[in-house]
Amino acid sequence: MFLGIAILGVIFIIITSFSIVNAHRRQEPKRGPIIVLVITTLVTVGALTQLPYWSQSNSQATSESAKKASISSQSGQAFSTSSTTANTRADNEKQVEKQLTKSLKKLGTVSFDHDTKTYTLTITNASLKKTIKALKADPSQAKTAKWPRFANNFTKTSQSLKKALGKGYTLVLRVGTQSPVLVYKDGYLTKNQFE
Repeated sequence: MFLGIAILGVIFIIITSFSIVNAHRRQEPKRGPIIVLVITTLVTVGALTQLPYWSQSNSQATSESAKKASISSQSGQAFSTSSTTANTRADNEKQVEKQLTKSLKKLGTVSFDHDTKTYTLTITNASLKKTIKALKADPSQAKTAKWPRFANNFTKTSQSLKKALGKGYTLVLRVGTQSPVLVYKDGYLTKNQFE
């Protein structure tokens, strides 16, 4: 079953990659295909880790660490279970950060604060920075600059974060160290500086 999901995932990744390239050539919005690509990649990686090859190597690693450990089996099980959960969450957070970095590299740089569960997109794209500067001077131009559509696309990204990682994760868009222009949490837009 997981092999089939992994194969379908790879096929969807290839198709979505072509969709992104075509959208770029036609100068159409690429947010939708990028979000699908992120979700598909996460599902594919999850399916690949469930394949028997990975499960067997994980169980071998667990048995080797159990042999090396000199603590009782009950306390060892409790510790390994919690650390495995923590490692899995940390690994998922890093994987999502990598995917966001790859998907949003044309807009800026992505960082992650583990303590606050916040992904921050620091905008470096000159055109977008110019738009934000103009909107700060005259917020009434937001519709003309298609800002609501731009903000809505990141709502979908925030929903993808919630599906991939669970509740409590925040997505922030800002220019440099200035106050955030957009803030999302659990799939909802919580701050729009130009609304």
